[in-house]
Amino acid sequence: MRLTLLVLCAFAVLMFAAWRFQVKSAPSPKTFQTTQDFIDFLSAEAVKDAETESHVRLDYTVDSIRKVEDILGGLHDQYAKNPSSIAAKGLATAYGAYIGEVIRKTDPNAKWEKGDAVGGEKSYPLIWGAGTSYPMAWCYHRIVNGAEDNVWIKYRVLKEHASRSQPKP
Repeated sequence: MRLTLLVLCAFAVLMFAAWRFQVKSAPSPKTFQTTQDFIDFLSAEAVKDAETESHVRLDYTVDSIRKVEDILGGLHDQYAKNPSSIAAKGLATAYGAYIGEVIRKTDPNAKWEKGDAVGGEKSYPLIWGAGTSYPMAWCYHRIVNGAEDNVWIKYRVLKEHASRSQPKP
């Protein structure tokens, strides 16, 4: 009986030590000083994911939005077969940040906000020449709904609308 008790106590001590080690060695969550820091991190993750998973090089050009559309199309196909097979919200957030960064880099007045009255807190709207857009939501809808939410078409329509709305010199 004493031997059994001694073994159980030793086992409990080892389990506690293992748990403490795991808790101490777990990485702390990333923190970001600004919204732009967060967006930079997310868009870099999209670039890495595109290269690793799809063997596609994203270069922050407008044409690369077409490549993202193709990647999202493949993610939709996976999602349609088994919704739990991919992290739709996480991937949509990263690829949406990437698309938004492409827009921001081509529109000198574009800027990210953390949230707004329409999208809510942490909706990360992009304010640019076409108004307020939610590229992270675009990507989520593309993954979940399919081709009817094509991000390349959405971008082109908004860009065209913005260029027609600009005052002529």
